[in-house]
Amino acid sequence: MGEYAEMMLEGVLCEQCGCLIDGEETGYPRLCEDCARESNPKKRIKKAKRND
Repeated sequence: MGEYAEMMLEGVLCEQCGCLIDGEETGYPRLCEDCARESNPKKRIKKAKRND
C-alpha cells in the first residue's frame, strides 16, 4: 500500500477528498469538515434553521 493510502486509513487525510485534516493519527478513516457537511444534508438544513 502506498504512503498516501496509509495516511487516509490512519485518519491524517480526508478519506473522500484527500486533504490534510489536522495532522493527528486517529487510527481510522475520517472526513474533513467540508466533506462531512456535503455527505449529511440534514445537518446543514438544521444548522441553517437555527441561524434564522
